[in-house]
Amino acid sequence: MRTILQVGQIRALFFAAAACAAAAGSSAWAEGGRALTRSDVVTIKVVSQPDMDTTSRVDLDGTIQFPYVGRIKAAGLTEDALARAIEKRLAARQIVNDPHVLIEISNFGAEVSVQGQVGAPGLYTIDRPTTLTQILARAGGLRETGATVTIQRKGAAGGTVRTYNGADIVSGKVNGDRIVVQDNDEIFVALAPFYYVYGYVGHTGEFQLTRPITVQQAIAIAGGLSQLGTDWRLKIKRRAANGETEEVPASLDDQVEPNDTIIVNERLF
Repeated sequence: MRTILQVGQIRALFFAAAACAAAAGSSAWAEGGRALTRSDVVTIKVVSQPDMDTTSRVDLDGTIQFPYVGRIKAAGLTEDALARAIEKRLAARQIVNDPHVLIEISNFGAEVSVQGQVGAPGLYTIDRPTTLTQILARAGGLRETGATVTIQRKGAAGGTVRTYNGADIVSGKVNGDRIVVQDNDEIFVALAPFYYVYGYVGHTGEFQLTRPITVQQAIAIAGGLSQLGTDWRLKIKRRAANGETEEVPASLDDQVEPNDTIIVNERLF
């Protein structure tokens, strides 16, 4: 129980620190501006020209429609850069002399889906560069039952899938702050596999298989042999390739597989 509490406290502190880091870095990002993405909604104002004020959504092709200048590329540009581009169009067409344009994002279109073994699964809007650590923190962090973290990213070339060990992200072995998530990423935290120990051990039941272990280690995790238990005649119930469950002899050095049931028998004398 003490170990479980310590792990939980480490996870909570890790993701709380990540959330603070995300908040601390937001002001610096605001100074450089945020790049617009598809489905963002922007409010466009032309100083001293209230009849030209409008609201437009960034279409799937990355452009917006603005009166008098037509379609103009917006995706990938910051608010300031888009404002300067509209100003150039207005001046080039002599629609407004010395135009001054103000752009403000009124609704963010970039979203990341976080599902599976996290505190609060759901869709999360990203309004600044966001790392894997930060988005997991916003989703409540990894649960104790979380295992691998998979990022599925769609793209013109067909998309990519990357998988990381959740424990490595929490421990820092994998630096989640260097993994930047993108619009429409789908993040899934898989349920950790389990194994079961049954028979004459200190604590029978279900245990998470978070790393490769042997039968001997599994018995130790289950509290070791009871006074009547023996490590002779060990057996494992395991699902075969054909889907049927079979009972096979086991040794202390055998590797435990997901969903194994280790059976520890009573000693004969």
